[in-house]
Amino acid sequence: MILTNFSRIEGAVDTQLLHDTHVVAVGAGGAYCLYDSLVRSGIGKLTVLDFDSVDDTNIVRQGYESHQIGQKKVDALGEHLKKVNEGTEYTGITKNFLNMHQDELDEIFGEGDIFLFLTDSFRAQRFGNILALHYGKPAIWGGFYEKSRCAEIVFTIPAVTPACFRCAVSPRYAAQDAAEEEITVSSGCNTIFHSQLLDSYIGMLVYAILHNQVPGYEFSNWFGDYWDRNLIQIKVHPEYSNGENNLFRRVFAPTEGRAFNFNAIWQKIEEECPPKYPHCGDCAGTGNLLNSKGKQFPELPPF
Repeated sequence: MILTNFSRIEGAVDTQLLHDTHVVAVGAGGAYCLYDSLVRSGIGKLTVLDFDSVDDTNIVRQGYESHQIGQKKVDALGEHLKKVNEGTEYTGITKNFLNMHQDELDEIFGEGDIFLFLTDSFRAQRFGNILALHYGKPAIWGGFYEKSRCAEIVFTIPAVTPACFRCAVSPRYAAQDAAEEEITVSSGCNTIFHSQLLDSYIGMLVYAILHNQVPGYEFSNWFGDYWDRNLIQIKVHPEYSNGENNLFRRVFAPTEGRAFNFNAIWQKIEEECPPKYPHCGDCAGTGNLLNSKGKQFPELPPF
């Protein structure tokens, strides 16, 4: 069926705007519920890239069904989304976007309005930053830390956020460059509730980014013309500690009789440029996605 009654979400979002939006996403695993929710919201066009297949572990935590085991995830996802809302134009792509030629990338990402990079592969995440910079489009990166005790989201908006994804997580780039193999995050200890929690945060950010310059809605003007707190950490386990600084403990100081959990901290991120930092290897410290439009894609490390 084609969904037409969006009366209960009017006022929160511009339903025509959502209908006119093309979301391009990489990763069809834990983001299953996110795509389901975007389609229920009336997103007009959704393109998802993933070359993985459904296995029995995915039934427990990703929304897929047992009869879909062995199918490509994007195909199985498409079966479900068609049942939810035939009004969304869905495309599933099984090719690895890291191996695509620029004309293929132009055809897919050049037509998108917002990019989502939701994979366990750091190589994929870092290439996502290059794509966002190249095409000058807003983008969101999301994932969990080890044991899923804390989730992380980075988002960029052209001409609004001063720092790119690489600026936000540059120590991770240094660690990867020094490693002999690609760094990936284990999905162990990650239940479907973890996925749904992160999917909800990302979905609301999609709404807010799309409506940032559209007045009159609950998701309007969250970020204005300048927003530098574009790295979000979401504490999921009450005993999560993020090192010696223990940011969550400092921000949410425990008091007698109270405990803090499910907190979100929006961290201030600076564009990386001298004198405080070396120039960012992707945005050169400009932090403005629009400044990088038209640049050629650099070679990625051979992991």
